[in-house]
Amino acid sequence: MHVIYDSVTMQLTRFSDYALRLLMYVSRGDGTRPITIAEVGQQFDISHNHLVKVAARLSKLGWISATRGRHGGLQLGPGAEKLSIGTVLRELEGQKSVIDCADPPCALNGNCRLKRALDQAEEAFYQALDGVTLAEVSGNSRTAESIISLHRDFLSRRAA
Repeated sequence: MHVIYDSVTMQLTRFSDYALRLLMYVSRGDGTRPITIAEVGQQFDISHNHLVKVAARLSKLGWISATRGRHGGLQLGPGAEKLSIGTVLRELEGQKSVIDCADPPCALNGNCRLKRALDQAEEAFYQALDGVTLAEVSGNSRTAESIISLHRDFLSRRAA
């Protein structure tokens, strides 16, 4: 019998990726208008349906506020700029381990140092991101300039 494993490296889910992009984009809005899901989708080439799910989850967590209607959209929730990226990813990625020793069952049955080493590496990853806030990643001058440019680009295309 030949077993084929998926070729997967430690990688964030697409949901978390989209959530981080959405949070960063909304955090650099000009404050004069809410950001629409359509705008974020267009700027990052993300489907409307995916973003609706992401926005709903972020809203439920209180990290963004979502207003429906003609003048509705998304705004950063109170205190969200102080969120650590580690907190965001722990919440969105869930409590899954880097390696699953139960599926398929491992003959070493937990007597191996690998699982502990990988768990420690994962915790170090999150601890490093605990020291970085949303404000820091979206407020970095190059990142902020890029996001502001995307906002302007969207508004100019919409006005044309």
